Amino acid sequence: MDIVKESIDETNAIIKVKVTPADYKPAVEKSIKDYQKKASIPGFRPGMVPVSVINQRFGKSILAEEVNHLLSHSLQKYIADNKLRIVGEPLPKENNIDLQPEKDFEFAFEVGLVPDFKIPLSADHKFTLIQVAVEEVLIDEYIEEIRLRYGNLTHPEVSEDGDMLVGDFVELDEKGEVLAGGIFKASAINIKKVPADKGKDKFLGRKEGDKLTLQMEEVTKEKQEVAALLDITKEKAEALQSTFQFNIKHVHRIIPAEVNQEWWDRIFGPGKVNNVEDFRKKIKDELTGMFGPQAERKLQNEMVEYLMKNTSVTLPETFLKKWLSLVRKDKQQLDEAQANMEFEVYTQSLKWRLVEDKIMKDNNLSVTEQEVMDYTHALVHGYLGQQGTEEQVSATTKRILQDEKEVNRIYERLYDMKLTDLLKKTFTIENKEVSRTEFEKLMEGVK
Repeated sequence: MDIVKESIDETNAIIKVKVTPADYKPAVEKSIKDYQKKASIPGFRPGMVPVSVINQRFGKSILAEEVNHLLSHSLQKYIADNKLRIVGEPLPKENNIDLQPEKDFEFAFEVGLVPDFKIPLSADHKFTLIQVAVEEVLIDEYIEEIRLRYGNLTHPEVSEDGDMLVGDFVELDEKGEVLAGGIFKASAINIKKVPADKGKDKFLGRKEGDKLTLQMEEVTKEKQEVAALLDITKEKAEALQSTFQFNIKHVHRIIPAEVNQEWWDRIFGPGKVNNVEDFRKKIKDELTGMFGPQAERKLQNEMVEYLMKNTSVTLPETFLKKWLSLVRKDKQQLDEAQANMEFEVYTQSLKWRLVEDKIMKDNNLSVTEQEVMDYTHALVHGYLGQQGTEEQVSATTKRILQDEKEVNRIYERLYDMKLTDLLKKTFTIENKEVSRTEFEKLMEGVK
């Protein structure tokens, strides 16, 4: 067998494969013998069909199957041995080659190549890791939130500051009547969060059955909260000028849980917290852990965005468009705008995979089977907590590791974690503490 690459330009080439009978004949003869053992043909006993009959009936298909297998294996090996960075899959130049026994064949494949490229990894570039300043006042606020979370729900006759008014928001028209087809949403008003400059008197002393006429800015100034309360988009919330009627159905009041040993044992486990100092430290650690993952995702997004913007990768666009048109699962015809959009999405994803792969290879990053097992075990242990025995953790871990899709997801997650860790060590990362309110604004839209 003879394989050569003929370069067209830096992103396109033709790989030619010459195959002789000596390359495919042994595999064909073996396959014919296998057919002979299994073939069931009228007039012949099983396993006793003459080779000539097998050749006559199945010879051409056997030859095609073995030659295709030989081509696939040889192409993959050639690409790997020569470290060719190809994208897509090799495309055959001809599809109708007449395969006849004892003949030489020559096949040609189009391939799309990606030239080597440089990635701007340097400590000269700085990124900011946003962190919440976990001050005493934030700890106090969070303790109150937890006390309410574990508190007792009551239903007073009239509302006071801190209560929740549960009911329906109904959009009104200019005449103050219910707007046909307008917003109607069951929701709740937290009186404690009502803007101070708007006054809370409207919401105090209210009872079931009362109706309030209001603007949403009297409930909250945060458009994201308006969107959540009315189940609309943030864009629609920002443009909203309507007046609403709020029909009160219930008044809810939560009596906060008492801070004592019984409560600590309930939320942290028996004997885990035994005094106020330990309790406040636990809360501080919990707050740090609560905000940390989202801040890390924002940092990761910014580093990826920087690499994508500042790494020049030359792609074989003409080849890729041809290849994509052949492999698309949905054969529906796309117009030019749709095709261009699909191609843009694909090439951006491909570019990141190429950048990611090069970083991993250049820095010898890998994920071992043992790391996957350890990570999965830790995940299961964390999920089951103190309720799960070691036998249960091990059994669940084993079951997860038998799921190929789940294992692949864990491999991807570990690769992602290692890549992020490398980028954080390579770039200069500066920490910046902000208030909880500012943090939440900075994190809007972070996925």
